[in-house]
Amino acid sequence: MLEKNQTRIVIAIDMDYFYAQCEELRNPEAKGKPVIVGMFSGRTEISGAVATANYEARKYGVKSGIPLARAKKLLEGVDHLFVHPDFPYYESVSSRIMGIIRSYSKRFAQESIDEAFIDITDTVDSDYKRAGELAKEIKERIRKETGIKCSIGVGPNKLIAKMACDSSKPDGLMIITPEHVEEFLKQKDVDSLYGIGPRTAERLKAMGIHTVGELAALSLEKLRREFGNRLGLYFYQASRGIDETQIEEKEREQLGRMLTLKQDTRDINDIKEALSMMAKDITQELKSNNLSYKSTTVTIIDTELKHHSRSRTLRAKENDAETAANIALELVKGLLDDKPEIFARRLGLSVSYLSKEEGQQQLTSFFA
Repeated sequence: MLEKNQTRIVIAIDMDYFYAQCEELRNPEAKGKPVIVGMFSGRTEISGAVATANYEARKYGVKSGIPLARAKKLLEGVDHLFVHPDFPYYESVSSRIMGIIRSYSKRFAQESIDEAFIDITDTVDSDYKRAGELAKEIKERIRKETGIKCSIGVGPNKLIAKMACDSSKPDGLMIITPEHVEEFLKQKDVDSLYGIGPRTAERLKAMGIHTVGELAALSLEKLRREFGNRLGLYFYQASRGIDETQIEEKEREQLGRMLTLKQDTRDINDIKEALSMMAKDITQELKSNNLSYKSTTVTIIDTELKHHSRSRTLRAKENDAETAANIALELVKGLLDDKPEIFARRLGLSVSYLSKEEGQQQLTSFFA
């Protein structure tokens, strides 16, 4: 709770093109070249999609989500590097970075493997000049201690800090004080506001709303008529830079299952069936407790009873069986490809970074 006359200050920290940056760290020859981390499907040598790409690759039109074959074509004749993702390595780098960020405030929240928020209101006594100096210190420590560049946004709440962070990319720092929030928002494209996807943006533009400032000019009643009470209230508040979401670290929990397979196997169809069964069971427990997750871990126990695990942290919360099973299957395929000598005797699946969706909803829950 803020004391009287306190001005809230939140910092958003986001690692630029994180997976590709991690690959540049351990492969210095990659620097200066387009680097693409791909989610390879295994159907062909180049089938799959781009997970992330560095800014050198983006200069040629390569971006997350496009087919790897398309990225390859865009980079034809250019010296470039395609790599398979190494999530345990990325998690280890992320853990070091999050440790640095966490040391600056007790009010810490990790949003994903490469993004976090801290509330530094008390740390800097509501002083934006000190906040800027602290942000520079955090940025420099992350670079010196891990080699990773990041972008930072400073603002009066989570929403503005995040938007300032995105506006500063790459490798930038932007500070938006309370008196500059309206100016910062008003000329931004309406689809830059969190919670507004392509369809909603099209709908707003059909109404003649192209900027956040134009959205802020609409009354709460009109927004509720158009989008319903929940989203109408969110658009009304967010377009004015209002966000009371608290920065809190969620307790790390997990749910999991372990299954002994009918026979020692490397058969992906047998493994897929087992993962599907476990994922559905986990999902039932998640939904009965109104929980969602942001990380999936798969564990293979081989015939020598050795454990082999891989994890993936998601950018958005999930709670469905299909997503968990598909992610786990990709992780298993990677393990088996890397370790052709192992046969699975037992298989484990777990989900973590759980969060409960109940009670009064915070502003950001409208677009979580």
